[in-house]
Amino acid sequence: MRDQNYDPPEFARLSPVRRLLRRAKFQAKRLGRWSAFAVPAAALLVLGLSTSVRSLYEQYATSVSDFVRTHTDAIRDDVMAIWQGHAVVASVTLTFGGIAWWQARHAAWLPRMLGQLWMRGIRRIGLLLAWASAATVLLDEQIRQQVRRLHYNQPEALYQAVAYTGALMVVWWLLRLARDSGVEFPLGRWHVSLEKIFRPLAAAAGTYLLMYLIDNPQTHTLLADPENPLRLTGIIAGVLLSKAGDWHPQPEEPELVTQCRNHLYRLQTIQQATHGLTTGGAAQILSLGTNHTTSVSTVPPNYPELVEEFRQLLKCIATQKVGEGKTVLIAIDEVDRLGADTEALAFLREIKAILGVPLVHYLISVAEDVGAAFVRRGLPHRDVTDSSLDDIIHVQPSTLTESRAILAKRSQRLKDPHAMLAHALSGGILRDLLRYGLQLRETQDKTQSYELTHISRHLILEELAETSAGFRTLLSKQQWTHDTHNVLASFRTLCGYLRDPCPCVEADMLRTLEQFAFYTHDPRPRPTDSGDPPRAPADPDLTNDARQLIDEASAYAYFSLTLLDIFSTEGLERRTQLAAEHGPDGDPERLADARQELGISPYSARPLIETVRKAWSLPLGPTPGGRVPLPAVDCPRHRRPVIE
Repeated sequence: MRDQNYDPPEFARLSPVRRLLRRAKFQAKRLGRWSAFAVPAAALLVLGLSTSVRSLYEQYATSVSDFVRTHTDAIRDDVMAIWQGHAVVASVTLTFGGIAWWQARHAAWLPRMLGQLWMRGIRRIGLLLAWASAATVLLDEQIRQQVRRLHYNQPEALYQAVAYTGALMVVWWLLRLARDSGVEFPLGRWHVSLEKIFRPLAAAAGTYLLMYLIDNPQTHTLLADPENPLRLTGIIAGVLLSKAGDWHPQPEEPELVTQCRNHLYRLQTIQQATHGLTTGGAAQILSLGTNHTTSVSTVPPNYPELVEEFRQLLKCIATQKVGEGKTVLIAIDEVDRLGADTEALAFLREIKAILGVPLVHYLISVAEDVGAAFVRRGLPHRDVTDSSLDDIIHVQPSTLTESRAILAKRSQRLKDPHAMLAHALSGGILRDLLRYGLQLRETQDKTQSYELTHISRHLILEELAETSAGFRTLLSKQQWTHDTHNVLASFRTLCGYLRDPCPCVEADMLRTLEQFAFYTHDPRPRPTDSGDPPRAPADPDLTNDARQLIDEASAYAYFSLTLLDIFSTEGLERRTQLAAEHGPDGDPERLADARQELGISPYSARPLIETVRKAWSLPLGPTPGGRVPLPAVDCPRHRRPVIE
């Protein structure tokens, strides 16, 4: 309906009186604003053109009345002749003409042809009248004599006035062009529009041009010609006639729009209207009362009938749009917001009845688990996805090259190392990639630093703090004992360091993070000759749910520690080249693969992270004796030297 410039019906809940008052108030405001401009403008036009109109009336009133009277009498005589049966051929012609006119009520070519004739004919007549009225200036003998007199007596003043007037007209025309250009350009936080700037300038230039023509002695004598009001009347009448050519009657409402409106009303289960009228007189004389109540209710449509009506309506819309060279596409997004995959499948089961309409295409955004049900192709059994969807297009995570191109379009300040960091943190997921790109720019603005070592440490630790807080909330819902509180206490210490970072505790925070990252769920000690570094055994008395959460948090901490070791150390470009010599495990793309694997299982993600650390020559266990201390700096909070 909106595509055809028709508004959908409003199912108002207000009373008829309230709706009437609201419409009356709206119309009163429109009428008041229109009258504030229309009344003064009409008064000025009437006052300015009154002399010319009276002159035209006195000159042509008798001729026009005689012409109208003559042709009116002729038409009346012809009508009477047909009515009395003296013009048989004309009677037959009019009869066939009436039948043809009635038959043409559904034909679109006739009103279209009449409209084209009206628009083109009346527009050309109006333009011809306007140009003819303006051209009479060149034929007016009195104006020509005044121009010759000025040319002989004051040639320099005349040429100067003409040149100055022409320059003013050019300036006014250029200002109007700039006003109507519609150009907008950003200026800091504002959007500057040329239309707002040049509109008052164009109005001022036009006003100054008019005042100059009135005050200048040379042009004043030309403007004072007694025929100028009549010419102005002709120009205004011609412009109004040309504007009237743009008017066309409102077309009949398309049948498809009517069907859409009826379907919307059909969806309303109950509609009631009650009207009452009571009349009466004085009780001592006569009492007469009437009350009339009308109630209209629509019968709620049943489900098959409603589906069939909607399918037919979609088919009609698609047929019309395809005939116009368009495609009908219905997009249903955010299906995964319904909840679990069972709710999404239930939704697909509900809308399955309206799928399969000819010439109508559906684009449904579903979660990966719903798409996986379709990809299985009925294994082990068929479900609603196999019979509802024609194809599944899996949106793959972006590659490192694609992520660099996306972030380069967003900001020129994000270089290749920043893009590699955002790609690793997001795993190539587009919405996360854009979010991390925005956080990188905000960190640059906040710290006024573009060093990757500082920015990466701030961003990685901030993400680790938010994720750890979420895991701690989930762990608070588990059952804990005196024997299993050690790991929870260690995790609490790490969350405390991350929640309130301070350079004073930087070394303690990194040591705690390293211990938690190398935590393992396997209580069995590893042999010393296995080639892998020893790990601290996990608490064997943890419940399965608690152990699962601890392992997930530990794997994410392991991933964050790896990012810190890679991006927070100087010489990233050189170390990237050295890691590439170890094959695919040294490719920066493998960091995004590890982030994606964390969403599947911590037990498959940890070996992948270990291969990455081997390629980048990073330790695979807690560093003996702790990490190498960094240069000492002054702590801004406690005013003492600490390591950074």
